[in-house]
Amino acid sequence: MAVAVKGDYQLALEEQKTEVRNHVLAGLEQIKEGKTKDFNSVCDRLENKYKNEAI
Repeated sequence: MAVAVKGDYQLALEEQKTEVRNHVLAGLEQIKEGKTKDFNSVCDRLENKYKNEAI
């Protein structure tokens, strides 16, 4: 049972990492497209979104 729980945890962790990477890349695209003038505002939005996410 411990192996299954560890495997589920690892899978969930990898999915979260992928999701965060995708959001960061989306934020960078917004900057490139001129949709935001300040990189810090993009980072702040991402930080606020994920700061209180359940792990």
